[in-house]
Amino acid sequence: MQKIVDSVFDIIAFSNGIIYTRKKILENGSARVSFHGYDIKRMQNTPVTKSVYLLNKYGAGYKEIAEQLGDYVSCDADITPAKQVVVVYPGGETGIFSQEGKMLWSSDLVYHDCEIQGAVCDGRQIWSVVPELNCVVSYSVSHKKFSMRIGSEDSGTFDCPVSLSKYDNELFVCNKNSNKVRTVNLKDYSVSDFRIFDEPVYKYLRSCGKEVVVLESGVYIL
Repeated sequence: MQKIVDSVFDIIAFSNGIIYTRKKILENGSARVSFHGYDIKRMQNTPVTKSVYLLNKYGAGYKEIAEQLGDYVSCDADITPAKQVVVVYPGGETGIFSQEGKMLWSSDLVYHDCEIQGAVCDGRQIWSVVPELNCVVSYSVSHKKFSMRIGSEDSGTFDCPVSLSKYDNELFVCNKNSNKVRTVNLKDYSVSDFRIFDEPVYKYLRSCGKEVVVLESGVYIL
């Protein structure tokens, strides 16, 4: 592993590597967000702008979406094959936007009185994690209800899952307490170990043919 960045607030992939944000609380209580890039191909820092971050996170309608959200760094976002944008905040506030940035649907999603977080789109389903219940759940937008649950509070399948991502036909679930990234096969819903670390893992993503993880001690390229 190679450490490339210390602590980050948000991190996303883009064509040359990763974009990450840092958030600083000022003395007057307001927050200042800064935007940074790391070029994986050249293995060096690279300048990025707020617009580049927003475009890669929200797609073509980023200006309209960011204006409506206000806080555009605290949420997870995913873009569906139909170019709709799904946004989920920690706590379950969820929205779906058109490619042009028009709000199509919103709801506050709570699973068994517990907060959800994370957004991965799979057709008309939104996959999220429920840290308190040690599970991954999917929400059916068309049926307006949760349609599947994998794991449980006592099963040991997941241990405080805090984020998820999707590549090919698998979900990659980061577990804070077990220091593991576990996969969920979306064909048969089997769960397997994928990566095991010596410290809590908060996020897993891929860019430029490389794997990137956010651990408690910083951001690493595997």
